[in-house]
Amino acid sequence: MIEDREQVTRQRIEKLVDLRGKQVLEIGCGQGRVTSMLIQDAGRIVAIDPDRSRIARARESLPGADFRVGTAQNLDFEDNSFDLVLFSLSLHHQESNTALEEAGRVLRQDGRALVLEPALDGEVQTLATLFEDEAPALIYARQAIKGCSLGVEDTEVFYTEWVFEDLKELYNYHFEYYNQEFAPEIARRIDEFLGEKVDSRPLILKDKLIIYSLKPKT
Repeated sequence: MIEDREQVTRQRIEKLVDLRGKQVLEIGCGQGRVTSMLIQDAGRIVAIDPDRSRIARARESLPGADFRVGTAQNLDFEDNSFDLVLFSLSLHHQESNTALEEAGRVLRQDGRALVLEPALDGEVQTLATLFEDEAPALIYARQAIKGCSLGVEDTEVFYTEWVFEDLKELYNYHFEYYNQEFAPEIARRIDEFLGEKVDSRPLILKDKLIIYSLKPKT
């Protein structure tokens, strides 16, 4: 599977923030997919994730970044440490209010926080709901953004593509990602959701994303 082959995510981030020479903290880096898009432009990237195995793989594949095990709810950094704090599809996976307050603490006064979140009605998120309903967490994260001590400067919706070789690869990816045994009933519902796309090669899903730009309030 190829996710965001055209690096639309990087383009949207760079539209909002000039990364050149900046000190960047990425929260929820996983195996470093988004990190790899930003590393050439940023002055320094520290990337954290609570999953030790993902951090280990990220360190192997991308030695230029500073990967660490950690969570946004308890950032092990001094106040005013970063020019940019980026949540890479991760805010809704933690206590969002606490995470945003911690981000504001480590952010410099002239810095920015960018929050990248999936939209509820995108194809990728709709399919993911067959395995895990993230709607309550996504809604809670959205409310936390609106109510946090950082001010919302800009909000933008954009789309990327997830490209699978075929239906089999889509099945394999999702059942493995959600750590589930293959279930014929879920597979049937996936087929129904895909409709005419079900026999496509390659099989392309549109991922609808929202990026929020926040800044410290004066």
